[in-house]
Amino acid sequence: MSSEFRGPGDDALPAPPVQTLPTQPGAPPSEKKSEDNSSKEPASEKEKPEGADDDSDDDKSENGDAADSAAPSAGPPPPDFSTPSPADAALLKQVNSVLTSEIGIATLLNRLKQSVASAKEFATFLKKRAVLEDDHAQSLKKLCRTTQENMRRADHRTGSFAQSYDEMMYIHDRMAENGIQFAASLHQMHEDLIELANNSERSRKTWKTNGLAAEQKVADLEQAMRKSKAKYDSLAEEYDRARTGEGRQGGKVLGAFKAHKSAAQQEEDLLKKAQNADQTYYSHVQTLQTEKSQLESAHRPEAVRALQDLVSETDSATTLQMQKFAAFNEKLLLGNGLIVYPFKNQPGETTPQARSLRQAVSSINNERDLNDFVLSQLPKVAPITEVKYEKNPLLAPQPSAAPRPHSQPFAPQQQGSTTSFGQINPAAPGGLSSPGAQPPQSMGTRTSTGGFTGPNGPGSPQHASGPQSPSGPPGPGQGMAQP
Repeated sequence: MSSEFRGPGDDALPAPPVQTLPTQPGAPPSEKKSEDNSSKEPASEKEKPEGADDDSDDDKSENGDAADSAAPSAGPPPPDFSTPSPADAALLKQVNSVLTSEIGIATLLNRLKQSVASAKEFATFLKKRAVLEDDHAQSLKKLCRTTQENMRRADHRTGSFAQSYDEMMYIHDRMAENGIQFAASLHQMHEDLIELANNSERSRKTWKTNGLAAEQKVADLEQAMRKSKAKYDSLAEEYDRARTGEGRQGGKVLGAFKAHKSAAQQEEDLLKKAQNADQTYYSHVQTLQTEKSQLESAHRPEAVRALQDLVSETDSATTLQMQKFAAFNEKLLLGNGLIVYPFKNQPGETTPQARSLRQAVSSINNERDLNDFVLSQLPKVAPITEVKYEKNPLLAPQPSAAPRPHSQPFAPQQQGSTTSFGQINPAAPGGLSSPGAQPPQSMGTRTSTGGFTGPNGPGSPQHASGPQSPSGPPGPGQGMAQP
């Protein structure tokens, strides 16, 4: 591991084992010390952490000559990440060979097309996911609002149940708010990716036109050069046959020359044409070399670098958006988790902490809610009164009549008091007259003058004995007293 990746705790690790080298007999100590220092210097520069310059001098002074016998570590040196490995170097060389060839621009154009398509597809996914999350959050928010309004009606439960239900709806409402923010973030990511993909696509079209135009120009020049070379070679062969005398076979002239020309004239004409073809071929070669050199040195590297930058930018932006998407998902889930079950206050904190969903639901006390509801009806309860039987005075029995089994007995009277009939019954206990000892009396009759005559009326013995006060209200069948 290189010094760049060493942590602050790596300095406390034990030093690697050292190997002492045998000293040569007769060698001076100064030479031995210089050789050891020169062999240890590279390792100390690699393994020495930052800020350890002062400690090294102190260690040297404390150890003294003990460091002279220290030898380089026998273990392998730490890998250096600044230089690529042989495999990576070979891979980069092969990649460079492809990019510097005539298919380099076309290869990068295809790769950029894939990057743009991937970015657009991920942007489409983000848009649809944002729509789903927004719909879910809005529906959840609407559901919380509706059910809260319904639960607050008079025909629903109150007390601890209503309070816990309100807290549960509040928790869901906050979760819906998190979902709305998450959907807005995804929508913004979608817009950024679409803008990036459109810019990359426009740049791709530009470099496709410029880069492939230069490549096509060189390809056309190369094709023209090959045609001129073929023509030049053909004329050179004809000139060689005419110069060697192989032009006439069987009296026929080979080539496009007329028969009246002599061999010398044919040879001269072929030579001129061959020379012209040679000049044309040479000019084509020169033009091709110039254009190809300019293409390989300027146009192609520029297009390759631009396309590489576009590919890297598009891929990096897509990867960054994917990382943000992962972070936003974690934030959404963590936020909902903290809403459902928030952190508890640390010791000493007095900040009011919201209850978790489990705590809110667990606080429902059904028995207490029932008792509270029943107690709320207490003012409607009528006062308790003693229930007793009361006889209507109009329907009370006559004093002479025997008491009914269900009625109260007459109160005892003083001895010597008169009964309702004006007589004292000495045989009855307490001086009361026995109703059974009295003769039956007839009902009174009303006279034609409106007077009432009866057993106690004028002329009767009771009336003669004087007025008597009745002991009670007249019963049924008893006549009204005279005034």
